[in-house]
Amino acid sequence: MAGADWPAVAGRKYRLQKEDTAHARFFFQPLHHFYHRNLEVLADIADNLALGTIPVCRMFRNRENQYVTEVDGVPSVLMSLPDENRHPSLPLGTALADFHRRTALQDTQRFPESPVAGRTSEWVGRIDALAKKYTEIQTKKQTDFFEQRLLANFPYFSGCAENAIQLGVDTFIDHSYGETAVIGHFRFSGSESLYPENPAFWVADDRSRDLAEWLRMLAWTRSGPDQEAAAESFLNDYEARFPLTDPLAAHLFSRLLFPLSFLECCERYFSGSDREDRQLLEETIRANEEKAGNIESMLAFLTKRYANRFEAPEWLASGGTR
Repeated sequence: MAGADWPAVAGRKYRLQKEDTAHARFFFQPLHHFYHRNLEVLADIADNLALGTIPVCRMFRNRENQYVTEVDGVPSVLMSLPDENRHPSLPLGTALADFHRRTALQDTQRFPESPVAGRTSEWVGRIDALAKKYTEIQTKKQTDFFEQRLLANFPYFSGCAENAIQLGVDTFIDHSYGETAVIGHFRFSGSESLYPENPAFWVADDRSRDLAEWLRMLAWTRSGPDQEAAAESFLNDYEARFPLTDPLAAHLFSRLLFPLSFLECCERYFSGSDREDRQLLEETIRANEEKAGNIESMLAFLTKRYANRFEAPEWLASGGTR
C-alpha cells in the first residue's frame, strides 16, 4: 500500500486540511494489518500521543467520516508518518516505559481481541495441539529432518510450557486483582517498534509482553556477562520510570519460559509450508535447540533479580538442563 497513489485517492475520498498535508508523508495501511479493529479508539490514542513527545503515525477519516477506504480493492486506512526530527534520544527501556505509562488502559473492553485475559488458556490449546502432532510422528516409520528435531526437543519445550502455564495459573490465584493493561506491540523489536509507533501493530496487553520479547531477543543475540549486562541495563532504565509489580515480574518470567519461538516454528511448518520456507523453518527449529541454554541463563537472571517475588521451577533454580 505504500506505493498507492495517495494524492489521487485523497483528492477524491478525503477532505484534508493544509496543516495535515504541509509536511506529512502519507501511506495506506491495509485494514488486515491491524491487530485491533476499534479504529476510533486507536486514532484517539494516536492523536493524544502526537500532542506529546512520542512520534506516532496518525489516522485520517475520509469524506464519509470513516477510517476505512477501499484502495485498489483493499480496505485500507490513510495514515501519516510523524516528523523524522521527533525522535527523542532516550534509552530503549526508558522510551518503552514512557510509552506504556502514556497508554495505560482502564479496561480492555474496547479491544475484544486483547489476549490479556485468555493467555494461559491459549497456551494450553496450542501446546496440546502440538503434543498431538508429536504423538503422530512417534508412530511414523520415516521422519524428515524437522520431525526428527521435534521428536528430540518436544519433551524439553513442552516441559517449559507446562511450567509457564502453571506459573500463570498460580499468579492469577495469588493476585486475582489482575494487572493494568497498556498498549503494547504485536512483536516488540526495539527502537524499530517505537520510532515511529504504528497503531496497526498495537496490542492491548499487560506490560510483560514487550519486556519478554526484548529479553528473548537479547537471549538469542548475546550470551554470558554481555547478555546479563544488557538485560539489567534495559530493565533498570524501564523500572526507573515504571516499576514492575510482583505479578508482572511473574508474567515476565512465564512469558520468557514459554517456548513461543519453538511453538510458532512448528505451527508454521505443519500448516503446509513451501520448500523454501521449510528450509528456513529447519534452521529455526535448530536455532531454538541451540539457544535454549541462553534462554535458561536469562531466566536465571530474572530469578535472581526478582528473588522472592515469584516461585521459579526447581529445575531452573538449580541450574537448568541445557
